Amino acid sequence: MERVSRRRLLAAGSSAALASAVIGSGVAAAQGTRPPGQPLTDWIERYVLVTDLANSKSARPAPASGSPTGPAYFTGSLFKDSDVSGGAVGSSANSVGRFRLAGWVYGGGAAPQIVGVASFDLAGRGKITLTGASGPVGSLAVSGGTGDFAGVGGEARLANLAPGGGLTLIIEFNLLGGTPGR
Repeated sequence: MERVSRRRLLAAGSSAALASAVIGSGVAAAQGTRPPGQPLTDWIERYVLVTDLANSKSARPAPASGSPTGPAYFTGSLFKDSDVSGGAVGSSANSVGRFRLAGWVYGGGAAPQIVGVASFDLAGRGKITLTGASGPVGSLAVSGGTGDFAGVGGEARLANLAPGGGLTLIIEFNLLGGTPGR
């Protein structure tokens, strides 16, 4: 019978424990968290927001370097993400809805932050309402909806569509059905 040194035994055991921890934490992270018996995400919808500067208003004038601060109202159109490329709306693109956002802009400039309430009217489908604080990149809580979106909760993630930011954003709704108040 071959003798095994304690040093080799400890080294082999440590390697196995490390591999198990790395693989186990990767699998756990990929699974996400959710209440028992509920799906992680019911559905995902993705759109492009194109801000209508002529109808968006603020109580204070915007500085030359970006957004104004204080009370503000933004509105614009929603398009399918496949209809917009690099911030430009395709010639055959049709708007699938409108968005409205009322809130308070703080920390203006090139990367403004806003606290507010937004509604997204998707033609023939209903409305999704968002609340919270975010910048042009970040996330907001889905606080409810109407029509196809009645009783939804979840998260809406925002990102700049084109490098350098601007007022054309991509939004992704991660929606959970039947979760009012979450």
